[in-house]
Amino acid sequence: MEPRDHLDLVVTRHHQTQPHRRPHPPRTSTMMRFLSRPELPASFGDRVSGAKGRPMASEDSADGGTVRRRSALLPAVVAAVVVAAVFAASGIIRGTFPFGSLSRSTNDLGTQYIPFFAHLWDVLHGQGQGDLLFNWQSAFGVGFLADVGVDLGSPLSLLVGLFPRDQIDLAVYVVTTLKLSLAAAAMAALLLKMRPGPRWVAAILGVSYGVCGWALDDGAYVPMWLDGLIALPMFFLVAEWSLRRTNRVLSVLVVAVFWLSNFYTAYMATIAGGIYLLARLLSSDLSWSLRLRSVVRHGVSFVLGMALVAPILLPIITTNRAATPSPSGIFHASAMDLFLSRLLPLSEGVGRTASLYVGTIALLLALTMPFNKFVPWLSKVVWVITIGAVGWSFRWAPTQEVWHAFDTPNGSQYREAFVLCGLLVAVAWVSVSWKLPGPVALLGGAVLLALIAVLSDGSPLLTEHWMEVLIASGAVTLVAFGTIWTLRRFPRTRRVKWPVVAAFAVLLVVVAVETTWTAVITDERRSKVLSTSAVPWNDLQTTRYDALREVDGWPAYRTEPGTSVTPNDPILLGGQGAGLYSSLLPHSVNEMMTSLGFGWSGYGRAARTLDNPVTDAIFSVGARMRLVDGNPKITRATVPPLVTVRRRLDAAVPVDTDAPNAYAAQERLLGAKVYDVPEYKGTRFATGDVKLVAACTPGSTAYLYMPRVGGRARLADGEWHELSSTRRPGINTSSAMIGLGTVPASGITLVEVNFGEAPQGIPPRNAIGCLDQQALRNAVKKLRATGATDVDTSGHSLHATLPAGSKGWAVLGVPKIDGWTCQVAGGKSQTPRDFGGLIAVPLTGTADRVDCTFVPPGLRRGLAVGAAAAVATLGIALIGALRRRRHSRLA
Repeated sequence: MEPRDHLDLVVTRHHQTQPHRRPHPPRTSTMMRFLSRPELPASFGDRVSGAKGRPMASEDSADGGTVRRRSALLPAVVAAVVVAAVFAASGIIRGTFPFGSLSRSTNDLGTQYIPFFAHLWDVLHGQGQGDLLFNWQSAFGVGFLADVGVDLGSPLSLLVGLFPRDQIDLAVYVVTTLKLSLAAAAMAALLLKMRPGPRWVAAILGVSYGVCGWALDDGAYVPMWLDGLIALPMFFLVAEWSLRRTNRVLSVLVVAVFWLSNFYTAYMATIAGGIYLLARLLSSDLSWSLRLRSVVRHGVSFVLGMALVAPILLPIITTNRAATPSPSGIFHASAMDLFLSRLLPLSEGVGRTASLYVGTIALLLALTMPFNKFVPWLSKVVWVITIGAVGWSFRWAPTQEVWHAFDTPNGSQYREAFVLCGLLVAVAWVSVSWKLPGPVALLGGAVLLALIAVLSDGSPLLTEHWMEVLIASGAVTLVAFGTIWTLRRFPRTRRVKWPVVAAFAVLLVVVAVETTWTAVITDERRSKVLSTSAVPWNDLQTTRYDALREVDGWPAYRTEPGTSVTPNDPILLGGQGAGLYSSLLPHSVNEMMTSLGFGWSGYGRAARTLDNPVTDAIFSVGARMRLVDGNPKITRATVPPLVTVRRRLDAAVPVDTDAPNAYAAQERLLGAKVYDVPEYKGTRFATGDVKLVAACTPGSTAYLYMPRVGGRARLADGEWHELSSTRRPGINTSSAMIGLGTVPASGITLVEVNFGEAPQGIPPRNAIGCLDQQALRNAVKKLRATGATDVDTSGHSLHATLPAGSKGWAVLGVPKIDGWTCQVAGGKSQTPRDFGGLIAVPLTGTADRVDCTFVPPGLRRGLAVGAAAAVATLGIALIGALRRRRHSRLA
């Protein structure tokens, strides 16, 4: 059995011999209770065998539990408040939103997450087209439930509904700050549950975790990842409940909440929770049978918790399989000096190395654990091996794949770094909670910290003054803990409280200043590496938003806002367009839009608009917003209804991998010949630029489609138009079809292509197309005459009234993705056909109505699994209630 101090034995024996007496604690002030060491037994590993061989400890008793819950509240609150203050102070110093003019919307925050929060606001207020299952506004209509589960699943996301829509950036900032604070509070509470110890140290360590390097460097601009930061200590708490055989139903609910909030980081936190449980079991004195039962209880909690949220998890998995794939990243472990340098203050390396910083105080306390003589040797061995194994797993490709669900990301490759941050804080608590480290332990920790600093010296990720900050913080920590240790050695000073108060105040200031400074450095460097993507909502955004609402005619026609502000302008500004930036953008939608001449970025996960009258007719875009000097200019067009009727469906366009024919693909979906696609001859100059010469009908409109080319192009000596494939053409980006202007009276179409500094090849054919505007008008007129007379949409369904006696096919200007079923004239449900990427429904007999409904794939199975898990969870709750009633009767 592991050694324990005399107080633990006395308290344990007292509870064993007098189980029904409730000791009355001495009356002390709230602050003194906060700063003093609690008079409770030590860890779960200090259990002794009780009656009938059942492990007992006073921490399982009502007295112990009640005191602990009360005592954990104040440290948790302190940690939460300080973290919020640190995050706000860093923004004030940097001058970022909402405290200054600099935008916080780095990378995907402004282009993806804030627009999704804006769409959630619209749905909550009944102003969005669609519901939580379907999004009518983006990519001409796609599922939304999986995006909710990935980006908006946290219950805290609902708070955005309390803010005005034009304050959506502020709402996201508040939610981000709240998540950081909750993570700090959860860690402080977890530490006191893990082992009783100095509450003031728990508060400091909670702060260290809440603003750890990962939270500042990786999570601050990806708010849904911060749910994993909260999940980690909560999953550790579930492990503690598994050890104590308590809160079985609550354990299931905790797992469910965080798997619902963000399954990606919850997956990583789940692995970490298993590692934590294993370390706690191996360092305990439980029998192997009881250890096995703890593992089973833990596993059941996670299985049931994940099953409860299957209605969202299964659609996410199904949608992810059908999403546009992006190339897997190639993992290269960073050099050891770079890796270790991320443990130190004022270091920054977003996306390049693991963000492991937990503050000098927490790191130094963790390093004292191997030298703290009061910590049992078994605990030392287990925790040192645990930290070493987890750190090593970050540097080996196979284990890195495990951390990322076997999909190496092509962005930041150390997204699991918060796991090691949490474990380092836990190890710091293991050392301090047994007894404050003495001079030998403090000296040993200082030597290890100095060794890390020496090995990291020269790392380019360490910024100016890092050494001064490290030395100052380390010295203050050594003096503070050394002073308290010394005073507690003498009877006269052992119970004096003011040194503890002073140490807490000084150390709290140190950790606050150091983490704030590090946050400022991190944000400054990140903004230079990733660049600011979007400005916060302003008066100009409001003007655009209002202009789109004025002309909105959905579902009679679509209003295309473009993608000039973000790829997600349809849900940010309003309207219904092609734009959508989501990791779950269906691959079939990307293929359809690419075949029609649309451009994209982000490896095909960010669909861009196409300003083309033919595709506007196909997708019923009757109003379009263009920005002129930043101001909105709305143009109107006569287009077919959203549902048209075709006598037959034209055959598919032959695939030409060398030169895709977007013009023919557009004509097929339009159902009419409107383009002339001439042959051309090219001349390449010494600069690498190219001139293409073709012959078209005078007065027609010339278009150019070179999806894998970057640079710019123009017609004769006209205006230059950008080709967007400027980075890894055809892989990361694809250029949209561009309009060059009117073909001159001579009919000679001379196209100049400027490649800039990167000369590229051009397609051998199908690059130039000339649009006959009159032919297009005739085609639109025909489709309007035979199309739907009325179209109505609800949350995730569409209803169209057709002319009486319609025959052939009803073609919906909506992408055909899995999940759609349709009925004709109230008949049997059927899966519609894919017509060039659009929904096509066969009309039999004299059809006058088509009704289509979208149900996310996997939802029905998920509901069945979730219902079964709910029944099982209720069963566990009922069994537990019956056992408690039986025990109370026997007592």
